[in-house]
Amino acid sequence: MNGKSVRSLILIVVATGFISACGSNVKRPEESGPVISGVQTETVRMESAPTLYRAAGVVRSVNTAVLSAQLAGAVREIHVQAGDRVRRGQLLAALDDRSAQAQVQGAEAGVQEATEGEVEADQALKAAAAEREFGEATFNRYKNLLAKNSLSRQEYDGAQAHYQAALANERAVAAKKQQILARQQQARSQQNSAQTYLSYSRIVSPRDGIVTAKSVDVGTVVMPGTPLLTVEDTSRYRLEVSLPEAYLGDVKIGESVTVSTEAGQFEGNVAEVVPAADSASHTFLTKIDLPRDSKCRSGEYGQAGIPVGEGKSLAVPASAVVEHGELQGVFVVNPEGTVEYRLVKTGKSFGSRVEILSGLAGGEKVAITQTDRLRDGARVEGL
Repeated sequence: MNGKSVRSLILIVVATGFISACGSNVKRPEESGPVISGVQTETVRMESAPTLYRAAGVVRSVNTAVLSAQLAGAVREIHVQAGDRVRRGQLLAALDDRSAQAQVQGAEAGVQEATEGEVEADQALKAAAAEREFGEATFNRYKNLLAKNSLSRQEYDGAQAHYQAALANERAVAAKKQQILARQQQARSQQNSAQTYLSYSRIVSPRDGIVTAKSVDVGTVVMPGTPLLTVEDTSRYRLEVSLPEAYLGDVKIGESVTVSTEAGQFEGNVAEVVPAADSASHTFLTKIDLPRDSKCRSGEYGQAGIPVGEGKSLAVPASAVVEHGELQGVFVVNPEGTVEYRLVKTGKSFGSRVEILSGLAGGEKVAITQTDRLRDGARVEGL
C-alpha cells in the first residue's frame, strides 16, 4: 500500500469516528411520564402558625394510688406482684388482724350490754309510769274529797306526796333510759370504729389498673404509713413537662398540643398548669392529657410542642409530605401540570399542617392527594 492510500484510509476512519461522535450527542425526545387524574393541589403560602416550645417530660398515670398500712402488724398475705393487672375491690394483701378482731369483739359486747340495758330501762319506765298514773288518780280523788271535807288533811298530804314521788321516779327512770341510749350509741360508734380498723387489715385495689411497685414481703412488720403497694390507672395518662417561667402566661388550659412519645405522636390537651415556679430551675410544671388509646406507659419519655406565641411561616398539609427513608419531600406541580419531586426540610407540626423551612417558595403548588401514584415527570390531568 502506497502513502496516498494510507492517507485516504486514515481520513475515512477519522470521518467515521466524527460522525459517530456527533451522532451520540443528538438528543432524543424525552419519554412523557404517566398521566395521573384526580390529583388535588394546594398553593403554598405564608400563614399564621403558633410558635412552639419543645418541652421534654415524663408520662405518668393520671391516677396513681400508693397503698400504705393504716395499722401496725406483720404482713400476712400478698396476692400480687409488680406488673399484675388488678380490679377495683380485689384483695391485694392482708395484715395480721388479731388485735383488730379483739377490738371488734369488745365493741360488739358493749353494744349487746347496752341493748339489754335498754330493755330493762323500758320495763322500769313502764312500771314507773303505771305508779305515777295510780298516784295521780289517787291524788285527784283525794283532792275532791278534801273539797267536800270528806278527807283529813293528813290523808290528802300523803296522797300528794305519793304522786310527786311517783312522778319524780318516772322522770328519773326516763333520764336513766336516755343515758342507756347514749351509751348504746357510743357502743355502736365504737363497734363501727373497730370494724373500720379491722378493714384496714385487708388491702384492696381502689381501681382497675396495674401494680407498679411491691414494697414489702410476707412477714414484714409494718407501721401506719408504711408503703405496701402502688397501683396506677392504665386508662388515662398525662405527659408532665417543665417550661421556662417566662412562658407562664402563654400556656392555656384546654389548649391542643402535639405530643411525641415512644408509642407515637398524639394530640393532647393542656389539663393543668402549676403556677408556682421552681426556685432552682425557674420552670413551672404543665400536665398534658393524652388520648385514652395512646398506649403509653408510666415513666416513658415524651416531648410536647406547646404554643407560646404566633408567627408566619410556609406550611403544607401533612398529606403532601412524602418520606423516602430519612428524606422528606413534596411533589411540586408546575403550571404545565408536570410533577417534580423536591426534597424539603420540615419544621414543627401544628394540627394537620407541617411547617416547611426550606425547599419551597410561596406561590408554588404541591400535590396533597394520590402522592403514592406520583413520580418525577408524571403529568397531572384536570388542573
